[in-house]
Amino acid sequence: MGRKIFVSYKYADDNVYSVPSVSDNRPRARDYVTWLEKKFTDRTDHIYKGEHDDEDLSNMSDDYIWTKLKDRIYDSTITIVLISPNMKEAYKWDKSQWIPWEIAYSVRETTRNDYTSHANAVLGVVLPDKNNKYDYYDSLRMFKILEENIKVGYIPIVKWEDFRYNCDTYLNKAFQAQKDVPQYRISKTV
Repeated sequence: MGRKIFVSYKYADDNVYSVPSVSDNRPRARDYVTWLEKKFTDRTDHIYKGEHDDEDLSNMSDDYIWTKLKDRIYDSTITIVLISPNMKEAYKWDKSQWIPWEIAYSVRETTRNDYTSHANAVLGVVLPDKNNKYDYYDSLRMFKILEENIKVGYIPIVKWEDFRYNCDTYLNKAFQAQKDVPQYRISKTV
């Protein structure tokens, strides 16, 4: 069954392991998105709804960027959150960072022009750090909305190493969690 996939991640996090055939001499979290975009673009049963690496919105206003992101999330069925060592900027509120807003918009039902989009399934994929280890995850300070939804079981977690070889298995787990967790237990605000 085809999925419309949006990916939420910290673009410039460079404390990640290199992605073969994608990363140059300075790997970053964006490289994993490029890998996923290629994988999902090469298949006819999934549609990649995220931003492309050559899209530079850095000179645009936050309102413009948010409008573009909302359009892509609204039309998607699953959000993959790439969890990386520096995804959460220290000393910045959750409300001033993109990932929590993308998660919040993903788990809400939103009505536009008499059509209501349903809450997305959400999957957390833990990326390896620059030493190809995952142990940072145990002590990672996460965004509150992410942490709460992991705790109630709405967002299943998988290591990149397992996910990359079995994407559909873990996407299906996220859809199953979406069905199993009662709506009242899901955290929907930043």
